[in-house]
Amino acid sequence: MTEPTGPLPPSVYRRRRALAIGGSVVALVLAVWLVGALTGRGDPAPVVPVAAGASSPPPQADRPFVASSSSTASPAPTSPVPSPSAEPSPSPTPPSSTPPTPTTPPGPPPPCEDDRLSVRAEVESPSYPAGRPVGLKILVGSTGQLPCAKEIGRAVRELVVTTPDGGTRLWSSNDCFDTDGSEVRVMQPGELFEYRLTWLGSTSEPGCAKHTRLGPGDYLLFARVAGKTSDPVVFRMT
Repeated sequence: MTEPTGPLPPSVYRRRRALAIGGSVVALVLAVWLVGALTGRGDPAPVVPVAAGASSPPPQADRPFVASSSSTASPAPTSPVPSPSAEPSPSPTPPSSTPPTPTTPPGPPPPCEDDRLSVRAEVESPSYPAGRPVGLKILVGSTGQLPCAKEIGRAVRELVVTTPDGGTRLWSSNDCFDTDGSEVRVMQPGELFEYRLTWLGSTSEPGCAKHTRLGPGDYLLFARVAGKTSDPVVFRMT
């Protein structure tokens, strides 16, 4: 570079030259930056679609939840808590379990079936002195709900005394008493017919031919009406 010449001091010319050079450099930098900015603008890069095997799963559509069959238990439904001010609902009245009362059909009462008879034997006292008369009873009725008719005369009515094991017949009311005649009774539901008899404490045989006085011990009493026999009753002679 040549030294500056002129009427001014050389230092002035050097400063002017440095300013000119610096401005040129700044202008050059601005020009380069402007060109780069203009050339960097353009269309945005196209979006590349994700391949079918991409790791991001596709969004799922809304669908109802289906419980798995392997679930061990389903949560119990929560009962709504009633409001304290709410009145309780009235409980339904259960139907009556009492069956309707049967009505009596027109005409005469039908015959009583043997399995509908109630037959009971009774001893007036559980213990008697040997040789003293023993008071016995038969009670017979119907267990049906409607009136019925039944022959309960002497021919089908009987009291029997046996040994304690029930194996030996000792006495029968039909051995020495007349069994002729008929006695048909209309039995109302719950009604009982009672027949009393006195036993003298001896054995009997059909036709009332032989008697043997029995001694102290336990005995059984049975009652029979038609085809129905009572449960045994135990009594003692001392």
